Amino acid sequence: MSFTAVAFQLSDAQLEQLPTQIIGQASSAFSRHHRGKFGFGERYRFCTHGPQRFSNARDRWDELTSTSVTAVPTGFTASAPVCFAAFSFDARSDVDSVVTVPKYVLDVGETSTWLHYQYDASETIATPETVFAAFISELPADTATVGDATFTYLAAQMTETAFQDSVQAAVAMLAEGGIEKVVLARDELLHSATGFHIPATLRALAHHNPTAWTYKVANLMGSTPELLIARKDAAAKARVLAGTVDRTVAVNEQLIATQLSDSPKQIFEHQAAVDSLVEKLTPFATEMNVSETPFVLALPNVYHLATDVSAQLTDATSILDLVAAINPTAAVGGTPRDLALEVIWELEAQTHGMDRGLYAGAVGWLDAHGHGEFGIALRGSIIEDAHHIRLYAGGGIVEGSDPAEELAETHAKMRPMKHALRTIAADS
Repeated sequence: MSFTAVAFQLSDAQLEQLPTQIIGQASSAFSRHHRGKFGFGERYRFCTHGPQRFSNARDRWDELTSTSVTAVPTGFTASAPVCFAAFSFDARSDVDSVVTVPKYVLDVGETSTWLHYQYDASETIATPETVFAAFISELPADTATVGDATFTYLAAQMTETAFQDSVQAAVAMLAEGGIEKVVLARDELLHSATGFHIPATLRALAHHNPTAWTYKVANLMGSTPELLIARKDAAAKARVLAGTVDRTVAVNEQLIATQLSDSPKQIFEHQAAVDSLVEKLTPFATEMNVSETPFVLALPNVYHLATDVSAQLTDATSILDLVAAINPTAAVGGTPRDLALEVIWELEAQTHGMDRGLYAGAVGWLDAHGHGEFGIALRGSIIEDAHHIRLYAGGGIVEGSDPAEELAETHAKMRPMKHALRTIAADS
């Protein structure tokens, strides 16, 4: 099996036929400001796990896209096939990393929109008009009526009490030395009697969080404010977020400064994340630019300290090589990374049975040339079934961290996902 792709730019008349907020019909997505890539249908899916999950995915993707278009049909442009992927946070996770190859990919840019058709190299295709008509006819119907967002908290693997106990245990470990920062998380399982309305939830995520990257791959969805890494040609860029304050607490510029940009704890936590990224990215780069000072990024629920990093790469490195090197970052793992990961595994998975799975891992898209964009799977959820969705959120623990404050931070970080959740009306 080998996939290839062709593309064509949509006309104004074709654009008018697209549903409003197309992300609601997408099976896969990675989008910001309502622009980006949206996948529809599924040609192929494969899973991988363990320490080699990134290289295994890269090699399998290379095999699947080894055949290129020899003769581009009239009206089309040759295109690099695109897949969407989500990778587990920890190599020890029992949850598979997943790569999915859509049948269609809608690429929405600032000035133009292109439809990419992905197909087996042996297939004969007709005209762009025929492909577009098939695309429109195959869009999933959104027939269920959106009801009030009625859902209840059901359970957690890491309860609020357990989370605070874990924070206290981590603070004690930090005091012993060797670890500078560790990021701990907790979960909440939510239930809807009528079922969650996933298309409406995706539309709400994109609408409420336009500056974030709204993502969906398999049963993972959310809106992350953090770009793990993006690669185009020989250039790479990333955005580091670490240091957080709830917007309901920091209500004016003075409080923002006091609790975030002037806070030694917040600055230390942020700088640790920046230093970790730079260290892991350096072997791939000939040149690197890092913001001199972090800036305050305002999101609907929180403020973050943010730093943008850009680099020129040494060669045609696949974005999956970069993701493998920098995932997980100190922003979601800790410093030093390997020691922090051991603490996370001990306090979360071994003590409380909470395997993060895809939460805080890498999520995004890549093409057959190794270009792509990946975010960190934050501010999101796992769709466990039609009636159950599990949310995750965490915070960076450093010396002096207060368990109650860290718990409050997780509540603030879960708010965007809860605010976006939509359920099906009882009479649908």
